Amino acid sequence: MLARPGSAQDPQGARLASYRALLEMSRMLLGSGSLDELLDRITDELKRLVPYDVLTVYQVDPVRSLLVPLHSVDLYAAEILDSPLPLGKGLTGWVVEQRLAQNVPAAHLDPRIELVPGTDSEPETIAAVPLMVRDQPIGVLNVYRLGEGVTFSDDEFELICHFADLAALALDNTQIREQLTREAQTDWLTGLFNHRVYQERVRAELERAHRYKRPMALVTFDLDDFKLLNDVHGHMEGDLMLRRVASAAGSVLRATDSAFRVGGEEFAILMPETGKRAAKAAADRLCARVRQLPGPRSLTVSCGVAAFPDDAKNPTELLAAADAALYVAKERGKDRAASYSSAVRAQRDTRGAAGRRQELESLTQIKLLGALATKLNRLNDVWQIAETIVAELRTMIDYHNARVYLLGDDQRTLEPVAFGGNLSEYAGETFDALRCDVGEGITGTAAERGQTLNIGDAQHCEFAEDIEGSADIEESILAVPLRYERRTIGVIVLSKLGLDQFSQLAVRLLELLAAQAAVAFENARLLEAERRSAAVSNALLEIATMAATDPSVSAVAAHLAHVARSLTGSRAAAVVVPADRASGRSRVLASTGDVAVRAIATAAVRAGFPRRDEVELVDVANLPGPAAEASTLPAVTAVVPVNGALLVVVCDSFSERAQAVLAAVAGQGGLALRSAELLAGRAVADVAS
Repeated sequence: MLARPGSAQDPQGARLASYRALLEMSRMLLGSGSLDELLDRITDELKRLVPYDVLTVYQVDPVRSLLVPLHSVDLYAAEILDSPLPLGKGLTGWVVEQRLAQNVPAAHLDPRIELVPGTDSEPETIAAVPLMVRDQPIGVLNVYRLGEGVTFSDDEFELICHFADLAALALDNTQIREQLTREAQTDWLTGLFNHRVYQERVRAELERAHRYKRPMALVTFDLDDFKLLNDVHGHMEGDLMLRRVASAAGSVLRATDSAFRVGGEEFAILMPETGKRAAKAAADRLCARVRQLPGPRSLTVSCGVAAFPDDAKNPTELLAAADAALYVAKERGKDRAASYSSAVRAQRDTRGAAGRRQELESLTQIKLLGALATKLNRLNDVWQIAETIVAELRTMIDYHNARVYLLGDDQRTLEPVAFGGNLSEYAGETFDALRCDVGEGITGTAAERGQTLNIGDAQHCEFAEDIEGSADIEESILAVPLRYERRTIGVIVLSKLGLDQFSQLAVRLLELLAAQAAVAFENARLLEAERRSAAVSNALLEIATMAATDPSVSAVAAHLAHVARSLTGSRAAAVVVPADRASGRSRVLASTGDVAVRAIATAAVRAGFPRRDEVELVDVANLPGPAAEASTLPAVTAVVPVNGALLVVVCDSFSERAQAVLAAVAGQGGLALRSAELLAGRAVADVAS
């Protein structure tokens, strides 16, 4: 028997015994397996510590700004549990707002007291203590003694406060544990039970139906053409429709039924104590409700119904029967429910034989895919990898045309690196015509979304764009992005004459190949980047030592032009000296490649380029002089100053990497030309062309 706090016989011993009891209670409270068990223990253990007449536990609901009653031991418990309190109202709200415990004798006279509707005012004393966790109030513990002149002593109030601290930790732990349990059992998007619970519930309900010889039914359903909704309107809209369908499924449930999201767009409803006819009626109601859902396009579901004991004796048979009925609903036109029957069973057996043939075909294709993946990993050139994909892919997937794109240095342009097939409509197309931007057409959209697009009718796809010079044809297009570390680095695109030509198996195979190819491409790019870096370093070293091996300014300039052209892959390059006052003519020290670069270089000098002490890109059409206008070279010229001279390079385009290389070459070349001047005793401007 616990000594009463404040006992005249042994006050110190009573206090020590009370704290020992608190320690024991903390273990019991924290070990509670459920919220109900915890609240019952709070009720019993506090009464052992401090006798009381009435108790109520409130929880803070910050979203609704309410104190919600969780538990009450009171004559008016029903009224209290039905009456949440606004935060800040009454003594309980004041305690939460101020975060201060209150020991209030004659509480019925306290102006902060507000009566719960349906209860009477009576003499009482209240100990109201906020339940604090991590310096935040999560609830309130209200403890009452009824009658005139009753109080809680200071020692008793202190014990109640200590007990409330323990109760707050236990309440927080229990609710976190229950939340984690719910999250482990439910689908985060729809709030329905998940696949694991689905398997467990089917097994448990079937065992119960066996034991008591009672009926039960299973309805499986999925969204018709849901992939098209995702492809056209995006996954955010798809997720919204999944939540709406889950809500519609919940609206046809009885209290004993359970709804599950099995995976993707597949759902199920488990109906104990239900025959096949009643389950079919519920499935029909679900189809009707889904038809009425708002959305960017009309949405429907197909349902399969199976029942115990007519259709199955164990969980495996029941799931297979419901799925077989679902397939029949799809084949009959979708947007309907179908029940399992002997006819469905015969159709399933026929489909099973076809499925086994398809399985053998799949195994063969997977073996080919493995061999191709091994071959790709051995290649270290992006062009070879792309050409191998186009050549070998036909052994796995039938197509008329295949294209492989890689994302350019600008991170916006999708550059075609391989193109093959036998569609005459694409014959003669150049890579320039196939090039597109991220977000442009089917290819660009697949890259932008980072998602596979299986377009059954490319001609009428809302984001498709015609390739210039190609004819309008009925074709299917399958575009699979190349993903590496959560970023898109390219796209593989297949096209085939006819509508809806690419099966789900073809989609999966190409996705597997794309995953392997992305790694191969990235490894090849890294290796190529290392090679380029080594080549640039070696070239810069050669430029630095050139003046020591050959002090001729002309030789250094010729080497500089050669290196600039080689490292950037340009058509031509030249080193030119601006006009001096004596001759008034610009002079070309050295050039390599197309001879037209000499005229372009002198035209760039006359036009005053570069205007800044850095690489500047110039449109050839904007340069003066007939030589520049008559040039057959590409339209972009890079001009950069080099120790009083200019380095002029002509190319189709200059990436940021190419411009950085030119800047490095010009910097090292300037030092080399200066060294050559000192060794030769002649300035660059004095060297004749």
